[in-house]
Amino acid sequence: MKARTQFQYLEGSLQYPFIFDRKDNFDNYSVAVVLSGDQLIKAKKIGLKVKADPDRFDGLPYVQLRSNYQPELFNENGEPYDGPTMISNGSQGVVKITQRPYDNKYGKGVSTFFSAVKLTDVIPYEPDGESGKPSEF
Repeated sequence: MKARTQFQYLEGSLQYPFIFDRKDNFDNYSVAVVLSGDQLIKAKKIGLKVKADPDRFDGLPYVQLRSNYQPELFNENGEPYDGPTMISNGSQGVVKITQRPYDNKYGKGVSTFFSAVKLTDVIPYEPDGESGKPSEF
């Protein structure tokens, strides 16, 4: 029997959300999701690499998620998102994670990427520097 694509959902605080029309420095859509409680347990259970760095996100555990494709974006009601496209760290959301097994000539494993974000509590980005640009990741 062939392994199937799995979908999981993680809820947390979004940090450095490159989910709109701008990509990160590695030409990906990306977001770090700060986790707590059962969300942290869930992330470990599905095999995500959970990081904790005392110099980032107040030392709280997080997962870094990437995608080559722009994620689908939804508001808190599950409708297409039409709010601000520059949001601050700390905005809350639920990220849909897609895990797809692969077995090819290069090896065997699971490809993990995020494919959608439901923005549940958006904090609009307000520049506080001269450049007016969000900080780079």
